[in-house]
Amino acid sequence: MIDGKYLYCILEGAQGGNFGNIGLFGKKTYAVSYKDISAVLSNIPFKEIKPEIEAITSHQKIIDEVRSYGTILPARFGTIFRSDDGVKKMLIQSYKDLRSKITKLKDKDEYGLKIIIDKSNLNNLKLASHNTPEIKKLKKEMASAGEGTAYFLKMKMDEAIRNQTYKKIEMLSGHIHEDLAKTAKDSCLLKSDFDEIVLNAAYLVNRDESSLFHKKLDQLKTKYETQGFTFHLSGPWAPYSFC
Repeated sequence: MIDGKYLYCILEGAQGGNFGNIGLFGKKTYAVSYKDISAVLSNIPFKEIKPEIEAITSHQKIIDEVRSYGTILPARFGTIFRSDDGVKKMLIQSYKDLRSKITKLKDKDEYGLKIIIDKSNLNNLKLASHNTPEIKKLKKEMASAGEGTAYFLKMKMDEAIRNQTYKKIEMLSGHIHEDLAKTAKDSCLLKSDFDEIVLNAAYLVNRDESSLFHKKLDQLKTKYETQGFTFHLSGPWAPYSFC
C-alpha cells in the first residue's frame, strides 16, 4: 500500500532533520518547511485512520512533544496528504493565514473547563427559585384553593421551580464563563454531550498571565461550589480550539 503523509501540526520555524521515531505506529517524524513555518509529518498507509483511543492519544502526545520546539498549530486528527509536495503546496497557499495564527498563539496555552452540577442536590438554587413572583403567586392561590385545585397548582408550582432553577444554573454558568474569560486572550464555548455538564469552555491564556487565570478560577470555585457546581480544569494544552 502507498504511504501517505500524516500531519500532526504546523510548527513555527524552518525545522531540519527529524524528531525521531515518535510518530503513529513508531514511524519517523520529520518536517517539511516553507519560509519560517514547518509541517510535522510521518509516513502512514494512505487510508482513513480510525479515531480509536490509542491513536488519538498518540496524536496528542506527539503534538505535546513537538511543542518544546516552538509555537504550533495542531492539526485535526486523521489529516493525511498524498506526498511531501502536497504538504509543501499547502504551506505555500496557506502561508499568510498560518503565519497569522502562529503570531496570535505565540506563548499561549489552552485550558479547558467543564462545570458539572449534581441535579439531585440543588437545594440552594431551588430555595432561591421559591422567591420569584410566579412561585409566590402560586403559593398564595394554593392556600385558598380546594384539595383538587391545590393538587394541580402544586404540580404547576413544581414545574415552575424546576424551570426557574435551570434558568438560574444557565445564568450562573454564564457569569462564570464571562468572569474567567476576562483573564484570557480568547475563549470559546464547546459542545457538551451530557446534561450534567452546564459549562464546557476553552480559554487561551498568556503563559506569563496564567497565575491570574488560576487565581480567578479559585475565586469562582470558592463562590460557586457551595451551590452545587463542580469545576474540572484541564491543561495547559496546545491551542486546539483556537486554530
